[in-house]
Amino acid sequence: MLIERDVHDIAARLREIDAEYTLHYDMAKGRFELHGKDDALMTVFPYDRMDARMVEYARKTRRERAVRLLEEIESANARAEESETRARDKRVEDILREGADRYYAEKRRTGAP
Repeated sequence: MLIERDVHDIAARLREIDAEYTLHYDMAKGRFELHGKDDALMTVFPYDRMDARMVEYARKTRRERAVRLLEEIESANARAEESETRARDKRVEDILREGADRYYAEKRRTGAP
């Protein structure tokens, strides 16, 4: 179902981003969709109601921003991987330290040189 007008002017604000944009609600799937030229599906909004987040989402996921968006994703993935690497290294260090502590505690207990 094509949405041409709404209380918050979301459809009009989406057309300000790109004159080809049209807002639709797919009643069978229960979702809002953004269509572009020749009624091509551009994106499915991850929101269950119309609000200003849709306009920001449309701007953020716009084709012209694809390179920057991919860079943001790669940067976030790199940070997550780095964090996981640090956590893994810390776990290994803790395990080795615990093993060394046990070893030297046993040597002290038995009086071995």
